Amino acid sequence: MSSIPDGGDVQLEFMTTGTVRIRPSMRSQPASKFGLFRRIRSLLDREWTEPLPVGVFLIRHPEGLFLMDTGQSPCCNNPGYLPRLAFFNGFLSQFTIEHHDGILEQLHERGIKATDLKAVILSHLHNDHAGGLEDLVAEAPNLPVYISREHWQAFGEHPVFASMEGATPNHWPQDWSPLVVDLHDTPLGPWKQSYPVTKDGRIQIVDTSGHVPGHISLVVYGNDGPGENKVTYFLPGDATYGLDLLDKEQPDGINDDPMRALQTLKTIKEYAKATDVVVLPSHDVNTPRLLAERVVYRP
Repeated sequence: MSSIPDGGDVQLEFMTTGTVRIRPSMRSQPASKFGLFRRIRSLLDREWTEPLPVGVFLIRHPEGLFLMDTGQSPCCNNPGYLPRLAFFNGFLSQFTIEHHDGILEQLHERGIKATDLKAVILSHLHNDHAGGLEDLVAEAPNLPVYISREHWQAFGEHPVFASMEGATPNHWPQDWSPLVVDLHDTPLGPWKQSYPVTKDGRIQIVDTSGHVPGHISLVVYGNDGPGENKVTYFLPGDATYGLDLLDKEQPDGINDDPMRALQTLKTIKEYAKATDVVVLPSHDVNTPRLLAERVVYRP
């Protein structure tokens, strides 16, 4: 018997809010306890990756429309957009994004208003994942936004630290009060805790810390239409930048805790060994194909 919860159709759409080139050493390095050295190596790297997507997932669920992350802001390259403490952003990343690439504009193109959204789930507050939040909340002031307690305590309650770590608290919605998530003691695969976003349990939050404190990912139990075979999706956010890196168990080069990030990769692979799952990284050029073909990840 399938372990995927029953219910109406749950469908995913991958959108990209422009593209980004990053330093190869930022994309990945072998895991090491010496996080500072890994960051220095990224800063000294003079090469660039190919343009990578800046992904957002639109999840169509019987309870409503959900977004995982909000992508980058079309204003990110404007002078003065980044906090003054974001010393190294320009050394590490180059974004290409037009006005029509913003998440709000892309939703409007699909006939969706921000007020039509049931909720947003943020993997974390880095500017390329929370950059569209300002525009969404401006149109829908009561939009529920989920974020983990550990991450909110690390970034949300410490905006100076968040600014230095790649977030843009100067563009978070004014008087913003996100829905802070405490995971339940309900196991999901190898994870000891999880959190159901929907009543039917077909969208679940799990902890994938390491890239930043309290980073979260989604397990989505979906299908592509009536009568179709059910499929499980895993949306890792920045827990991994690509399936090639997940295979090699190489975390990104600039993260909060390299060894915790490594353990997260091992946990994802453990889940994939026991479950047929389509893993869809937000910054992988192959993600559109992996989603369209529903390619099951085989560790």
